[in-house]
Amino acid sequence: MQEFVRKFGLLSADRTPCGKPLASSDAHALMLLLEAADSGMLSSSLAARLGIDKSTASRVTARLTDRGYLTPAPATDDGRARPALLTKKGVRVAREVEQASRARFADILEHLPAPRRGAVISALRDLVSALESMTADQADREP
Repeated sequence: MQEFVRKFGLLSADRTPCGKPLASSDAHALMLLLEAADSGMLSSSLAARLGIDKSTASRVTARLTDRGYLTPAPATDDGRARPALLTKKGVRVAREVEQASRARFADILEHLPAPRRGAVISALRDLVSALESMTADQADREP
């Protein structure tokens, strides 16, 4: 697994594995925000979806705001809660990242022997499920 992480390019701080000039966390945040383009997303929700802590999510949203990809939405009933919304530039970049990501994964699948592709996809789903189960177990043990 560690070799995959290195070969895939996940350790680069300033370039996604699909070649976009963004940190991977920024790229993933943009793609999640694209899913919530109409309503935006609170930093706490973004943190939960990305699997990072709230302070890291706040830094990600600040970075994306500084680059002109995000803008705060109008305040909600809770004046402190301000969902982040993608700007037009943010939507464009998020779509580019999503397309580049899909192309990268499609290319990887093309390099797998055809009879093994389904098994690899199934194994990846199993890994995600195992990680979700581990996260739930850890949450159950926390006070």
